[in-house]
Amino acid sequence: MELIDKYIHEVTRRLPEKNRGAIALELKASIEDMLPLEFTEDDVKEALKKLGDPAVLANSYQEKPMYLIGPLYYQIYVSLLKIIVPIAMTIALIVFVVDFAFSYTGDEALLKVVLSIVGEGISEMIEVAIQAFFWLTLVFAVLERVAKEPDKDLVSSNNRKWTPDALKKVRLTTSHNSISKYAFFGTLVWTAIWVSIYFNADRLLGVYVNEADNLVFKFSTFNQQILNDFWVLIVVIAVLGIALALYKLQQGQWTKKVVIFQSFYELISTAAFIIIITRPNIIEPEFTKYLLTYVDMQEERSVFLIVLVAVVISIITAVFSIKDAISRSKM
Repeated sequence: MELIDKYIHEVTRRLPEKNRGAIALELKASIEDMLPLEFTEDDVKEALKKLGDPAVLANSYQEKPMYLIGPLYYQIYVSLLKIIVPIAMTIALIVFVVDFAFSYTGDEALLKVVLSIVGEGISEMIEVAIQAFFWLTLVFAVLERVAKEPDKDLVSSNNRKWTPDALKKVRLTTSHNSISKYAFFGTLVWTAIWVSIYFNADRLLGVYVNEADNLVFKFSTFNQQILNDFWVLIVVIAVLGIALALYKLQQGQWTKKVVIFQSFYELISTAAFIIIITRPNIIEPEFTKYLLTYVDMQEERSVFLIVLVAVVISIITAVFSIKDAISRSKM
């Protein structure tokens, strides 16, 4: 029955959500009619083999014909689209972040800068996504009209003939173990924000004073020179974060490998944060003196408490993130 459920899942996941329930029931009934009363796993495999590749069967349930790109190429087209477009958007965002991080010279408030990064970053990604979509669609539209029609058994299984044994590698997706596609775009935007702020911390993170109804930046919280000393480590973490987001998008659900990757990233990024935040003189003396005007405490003690709180929060956040990933992968 597990093979049957997986086969139905592979068919219905390619169909509009409104039709999945009815088609799943219809397909299950059809498969059961093909099986004897005392059926074995071999009987199930034989029945599923007669029905054929789930991708091909899913195409037969499509309500509207695909004129621009026909059924024989459609699944390959969609698969490539899911790979190429996110990669193109990632590259566009990286280029934007590098340009922004090293060319920013303004003195706008942090909120304005964040909104600017989000707006311009999303705009860049959308523009590149449209370009990638257009050119890939054009290539397949031409291929549909000039290429020799392939064997239907080769349509959507990476040019390998489909067999029921392929279902053994399939994991049933639920609302608990699935990974939202929106998480990928959220990760990209968040990476763009924190990398841009990190390399401009001396102009963005600090004390703002309201003068004549305008927020004026007075002095920074962190020593930018020390932050810049760790630029290689920051680039590595940013690349790992983007690679993790791409891998999650490709997997579509929480698996053991995704959890291992997620845990590795959390450990590396948390360790890097602790290494940086515990550097001597990482916090500017001016910022410490500013805090002491509100808190009656020794300067060294106040710095120690700030660093301690930051370290504890980073560790707790990492632990909860890893714990959540593990629990989702087990569901």
